[in-house]
Amino acid sequence: MITLNINNFGAGSVTLKDYQRSSLCILNGKITVDPTHLDYMAATRLELDLPSDFAMPRSAMSAAILVSNEPLYRFGTVLHCWIEDNKLCIEKLTVWDSYGTYEIHINAAFVTRGYRGAFSQTSKKNLTIIDGGVLFRFKEYRYVETDSYVYFVALFKSFPYYSGYGQGPFTMQLSGFATDVLVEIPLIVNGMTLVPDQKGSMLTVGSFENGNLTFSYPENAQEIGGYYSFFNFFAVRG
Repeated sequence: MITLNINNFGAGSVTLKDYQRSSLCILNGKITVDPTHLDYMAATRLELDLPSDFAMPRSAMSAAILVSNEPLYRFGTVLHCWIEDNKLCIEKLTVWDSYGTYEIHINAAFVTRGYRGAFSQTSKKNLTIIDGGVLFRFKEYRYVETDSYVYFVALFKSFPYYSGYGQGPFTMQLSGFATDVLVEIPLIVNGMTLVPDQKGSMLTVGSFENGNLTFSYPENAQEIGGYYSFFNFFAVRG
């Protein structure tokens, strides 16, 4: 764990799970942003000071996910995220500021800039959905597991949708997923329907614990969920 106490947008201390090597760093955590804070309004990008001994002073571009407080669908999108001069830097986006405090979820890997060399194929580990029935079926996925972290991306051809199954909570039980991963992740659950004047994607937040994913939908979010829902994250083990 690392704790980031200094930032340029008026937030309190932020604690992140971390895996650090000179060529690869992984960070997991959630940042709460108050768009009414004067420091936030003055900032052109969001910056958090990393520990002085952080293993990677600069990185290539990575990503974070903004989850807004817009009613019903918590619309959001991907933000650029990178390390520069020992600061964690995040793109500032003001589209949903009028809805108040929002979250930025970081479940990302950071690599060095300008890498020159060979790339090797990672080994995929197979997963099985236990008693998924009609609720959960993969369309495609890739799961990579190391001693220190995991990477999991999945696109679904069956996934709960509000109009058919309600608010939840829902649990997807997995066989083969690391049971020592505890991480909160945004789920992109836009389905196939766009609502009027939609900006971004419909989101909800779930958590992996003991190898299972648990999540709920906002109340009355009738258009949310269904096939082509997906997620994509790195997570530190332990």
